[in-house]
Amino acid sequence: MDLSDRKQKILQAIIDEYIGTAEPVGSRAISKKENLGLSSATIRNEMADLEEMGYLIQPHTSAGRIPSDEGYRFYVNSLMQDYKIGIEAIIELQNVLENRVSRLEKIIRYAGAIASSLTDYTTVITSPKEPDFKIKKIDLVMISDRTAMLIVVTRTVRSQVMNVDLDEISCREIAEILNQNLSGLHAAQITFDKIQSIQSQIENRVPLSAKTLIDIMHFVYDTITEDNETEIYVNNAKSILKYPEYSDVDKAQEIFTFLEDKENLKKLIESSSSDGIEAKIGKENDFEIMKDCSLVSMNYSLGEKTAGKLAVIGPKRMNYAKVFASLDLISSEIDKILRYYMNGE
Repeated sequence: MDLSDRKQKILQAIIDEYIGTAEPVGSRAISKKENLGLSSATIRNEMADLEEMGYLIQPHTSAGRIPSDEGYRFYVNSLMQDYKIGIEAIIELQNVLENRVSRLEKIIRYAGAIASSLTDYTTVITSPKEPDFKIKKIDLVMISDRTAMLIVVTRTVRSQVMNVDLDEISCREIAEILNQNLSGLHAAQITFDKIQSIQSQIENRVPLSAKTLIDIMHFVYDTITEDNETEIYVNNAKSILKYPEYSDVDKAQEIFTFLEDKENLKKLIESSSSDGIEAKIGKENDFEIMKDCSLVSMNYSLGEKTAGKLAVIGPKRMNYAKVFASLDLISSEIDKILRYYMNGE
């Protein structure tokens, strides 16, 4: 059923009031809104209709109303006003992210912390998967009798001590073959055919066991893919305690435990498939623990490709307009910085 303009204005006024007070809203409080120009009796009738339609809930017989999940959904989809982020906050965000931090992890952590500061809610952010590192150089160096050190150079340097039945000359020959075949390659380019070709070349020159070759290739592969897992960072989890919805100690502990479980958090925020900002309100979330919360999430990008997600978790009465505006701003700034970072400029 479509809502009349009057019902929409009353629903918007109730949700705006409840976001600010966390207290059930009565007709008297709404009648004082100058822009409505409606009597308390008219507002009471309209509130009763909105409750019957499923947009409001009356938690106690004598109390006012609070929004239902459906009420919040209508608000987010149709009633929410644009929120303007202050210029000071924008400048602070740009200054922090443009400070040429040397590690991608720091960029992501800063962005999540700023999102939490802007919204005053808990934020969750996933890191982008960096492209597989290219192999720059491989060395195999004898360090003692029957012991060699395998060194793989990508953007970083990793090494591993191995037991081998080789001499120094054989190690150099193996390293030469590995570099000829693997230098400049990503993990996806190291195919089974490539490994067979390497094995054949080595066998023609060096008595290397199949097990040792497999150990070498495993280490090389692990090295160029080691930093390719998505990380997840949580900021300001304790902000939950600020809100009356979590004044119950047991309830607060349950949500804290949930926020510490990174696998569940990944499932929660990755369940969003929208390219834009998406709000999941209360029971729209897949986890029972989130029934009294809302999740607002947004992808941030690297060029045309999604790099990660930034999400805000808070009570259902969160300031959606402010959260939407904050995420929109931050995701665009992360996009700029990631392009800058990845291009090595």
